[in-house]
Amino acid sequence: MNKIQQLIKEYKENRTEENLRALITEIQNCEVIWAAYSPVTKNHFVDYVQGMPTAFLFSEKEYCEDFCKHMKKSGMTVGFAKCTKENRLPMFSDFYRSGFEGIIIDNGKNYQFIEMYKVVTPPDYSEVPEEKRPLFNPSLVCSADRFFQCLENKSISPDKELNMLVDTYNAKYLVPMTCEPQNGQITIPALERSDGKKVVPFFTDINEYRKYDGKNRYRITIAGFEQINELCSAGETVVINPLGFNFNLTKDTCAAIERAHNTVAGADQNDRAVIYTPDDIPMTLINELCGVFDNCAGVNAAYIKGLRKKGTSGLLVVLDCGDVSKEEAAKIVEKAAAKAEKITGERPMEYIPADSDIGRIATKDTPPFFQHIIVDASAEPDNYQF
Repeated sequence: MNKIQQLIKEYKENRTEENLRALITEIQNCEVIWAAYSPVTKNHFVDYVQGMPTAFLFSEKEYCEDFCKHMKKSGMTVGFAKCTKENRLPMFSDFYRSGFEGIIIDNGKNYQFIEMYKVVTPPDYSEVPEEKRPLFNPSLVCSADRFFQCLENKSISPDKELNMLVDTYNAKYLVPMTCEPQNGQITIPALERSDGKKVVPFFTDINEYRKYDGKNRYRITIAGFEQINELCSAGETVVINPLGFNFNLTKDTCAAIERAHNTVAGADQNDRAVIYTPDDIPMTLINELCGVFDNCAGVNAAYIKGLRKKGTSGLLVVLDCGDVSKEEAAKIVEKAAAKAEKITGERPMEYIPADSDIGRIATKDTPPFFQHIIVDASAEPDNYQF
């Protein structure tokens, strides 16, 4: 048993801060660690664990290879990258840049999930003037990486697409440019795709930009979705992170982005909700909610999703109450919330109607955990025989 596996075992047996700190210190300082990597997005592999976008680390190459084989069975290509001790801090900095909020070490073996802030402290730019702060778009990098990973095995859900499109609308980008000294004309250099088409590159952060312009050939300006929309409306194709997740935008794509933004009214990267498929719903909660809805006239179906707001993970219950009045629906929610609170404690829960914009997105391609079934009592019973 290697040292990380031993420390995970000790922490599981005795969950003290001292044991957790010993495990974190070993993750930070061991000679070699392995990170799951997505060749599709050319970035670290991301998935949601305990409601948080999470990076996957492994103490042994063999463990990482087993994880990659497991993911391949689901139709998703995952590779791995070796990270030596001297590159450990840059790797965690890249996790921060990519929107990760947690790590899971040795998934599939004796594993442990750890929140990112306990492993590395992100830089504090609060005292730095906004115009001098480095540009990052962790929310967009995370949602786009997740979307394009899932595109490979056709596991895209409407919430994944919505999150990426809204993040694309809200983001600011680094754009290379040249300026002619004679006439002051500004030009954005174009990239040529494999099909010969010229595209205009935009970048989410300096890490992605350096992949393209490592020799500092160009000046950099900052632009937003408005500039992308203008270029696409003029017939151009814009590509975000061409050497990363490679998101190509056309006039039609921009229209879809604007519709997504309008769906999530007032959305911005700090306070909007992120909907995801949770992996940690207690069965006791499902049973209690089904008991409530089964005894409430008018509940046709109920769905449950993960909901992340302002860094806090909770649950979203979507209710199809048919023709029930708003007053009666509120009473149903009140009864459900009273039961749920005993199980979820301080974990936030929200309830929304299925016929709302967000409700329709959250329930598309999602099976209900509760469904009211009407039995025809006049039907003849089946004749069972041995």
